[in-house]
Amino acid sequence: MFFNNIFTLSNIYSLCKRILYVKELAKITAKMEGTLEELCYVYIMYFDESKGHIPLLMHPNEELKNDKDFMRPIKYHPIWFLEMEESEVLDHIDLEYKGYTFFGKKFLAKSLREKRRAGLDEETPETVVIIVSLPDDLDIFGDELIRKVTNLVKDKYEEKLYELIECEIAKEEIIKTLKTKKAIEKGEKIKNEMKKKIRTNCKEFFSSVIKERDTSSIKKQKALSFLALKGIDVSHILASEESGFSNIKIFDPTKQSEQELKLVKPFNVIDISISKDSDEVEILVSNNTEKKYENIIVKITHVKEFFEKEIMNQKIEEWYPNEELLFISPIIPHIDEYLFFLIKMEDNEKLLSKKINLDTFKNIN
Repeated sequence: MFFNNIFTLSNIYSLCKRILYVKELAKITAKMEGTLEELCYVYIMYFDESKGHIPLLMHPNEELKNDKDFMRPIKYHPIWFLEMEESEVLDHIDLEYKGYTFFGKKFLAKSLREKRRAGLDEETPETVVIIVSLPDDLDIFGDELIRKVTNLVKDKYEEKLYELIECEIAKEEIIKTLKTKKAIEKGEKIKNEMKKKIRTNCKEFFSSVIKERDTSSIKKQKALSFLALKGIDVSHILASEESGFSNIKIFDPTKQSEQELKLVKPFNVIDISISKDSDEVEILVSNNTEKKYENIIVKITHVKEFFEKEIMNQKIEEWYPNEELLFISPIIPHIDEYLFFLIKMEDNEKLLSKKINLDTFKNIN
């Protein structure tokens, strides 16, 4: 009987701790409601046949779509300039700009609307781009978040996006007919529903991130520290064997660790130089891991008048741990911007993507 009472009290104690934990998570969710705008932005765009890149939906603040400075990284994101076949191969294309990373994904969606350019019929698919931006301190979460948002949009709204496009086009008309008004009403209903779904999706994602157990990732510890600075209470997940809920430690740069604190990706461009004698660009890339990679595709492309041209497609059969490889590519006259990719041949996983602007290096040299 004595042992049974102890067992019961132990269960009650454990239950109480879990109830407190759930309450803490509820507080975090409420706090996140007010800070979500600082954590991430979601942009859903389409390519209009007469006007180019047009925003369909921005979350959480759609009023900023007319702010040219705010929209600059969206307008010039490299995802727009990739062929659809290239974009489908890659998980996403990234752009780093002023302390933020912009993760982009492009796909084709069903359409039944009348197009505004000759040669296109009603069933010509819509080109849709989704971009998710995160502060650089949270970019470790970008891969998963862009995947979740893209899957949500494609699974729930892929066949309705053209109606949202019709809504935006209808708003431009000076005289609103009954048909126009119905198109706007229908599109606004879809947009409001999408905003709610996206907001819920983002909140659930960040809540799940906070609950994860992970002691191996220093970058994730720094990301959690960033959340703490934004006012989200993560103290309940500090490492404690007694708590039994999580073992994540908040990153402390003053403490030395056996692990290297520098944040590294599997591959990194460590140097770019221009050879004036031969009009070539030299790109030195390092395998930062202790793992040997096999069958890596190296691609270098450039964009001219919105069309992508491939100037290198090379297969690396074996890339050894901590090995540095030098790639040399000719410089195309009057072309200063290039895209560099490393892709696993086996599953088309993107290991590295980098935009290279030769003007920057010309000024240095």
